[in-house]
Amino acid sequence: MKEGDGYDFAQIRPYMYGDNVKRIDWKQSAKTGQMQLRSFFEEKEINVYALGLMSGSLHFGVDRMKQEVMAEVVALLGFSAVTNSDFFSLALLSDSVLYESFASKKEAMVREATHKTLQIPVISKRLNWKVIQEYALLRIKKPSLLFILSDFFELPMLEAIAKKHSVVAIKIRDHFEEKPTALGSLYIKDPTTLREEKVVLDEGMVKAYTARQTSFDRELERYFKKHRIAFLSLYTNEDPYIKLSSFLRAM
Repeated sequence: MKEGDGYDFAQIRPYMYGDNVKRIDWKQSAKTGQMQLRSFFEEKEINVYALGLMSGSLHFGVDRMKQEVMAEVVALLGFSAVTNSDFFSLALLSDSVLYESFASKKEAMVREATHKTLQIPVISKRLNWKVIQEYALLRIKKPSLLFILSDFFELPMLEAIAKKHSVVAIKIRDHFEEKPTALGSLYIKDPTTLREEKVVLDEGMVKAYTARQTSFDRELERYFKKHRIAFLSLYTNEDPYIKLSSFLRAM
């Protein structure tokens, strides 16, 4: 590891011309009779990537659209990275690469990435995990910190990605999707398949659906833990800043 002006203590060594005099250890200098310097390991820049998984199911929300929450998360992650002088990059993926930015430390790029996340069409989009894997494993060359943003209504394929990168899964949902209200008979249109059908949301159906969704989410949580993937749940009626900042401080 290269020495520099970071915060991790490396060693005490003799002072050399050109060294930062603020690093002189006067106590050790007095003991040895020679000027001694405290050196520190250089802080390393982190490559931070946000991978937004853009499926049609993001076009939903009772309080606000899930896609809008995702865009806010991208902004928070981006501005946090550039504030820490880390490189930040965004990729929006479905069954193809919809958008990608160059790694940057500039706020202008974060603003553009946020706008793209909010505005890119998602209706009828489906996820292709082969595309997502290839992007994370082949396009992102160096081990990086990856935030994968999705509503995770299907089990992901992240095990290979998690072996190369540090992965954080951020699950963005609306509470209605996990426990819907008994609204009776209504027509719904699937934003992914565009199929329209009549459903009856009575108490029995809501109870059965909620049980299935709870069981799936337990399986999803076990998957994340098995592959050592950190995860966070965000809902459309929550403030992403409060929840995300608390989560990041605990990492």
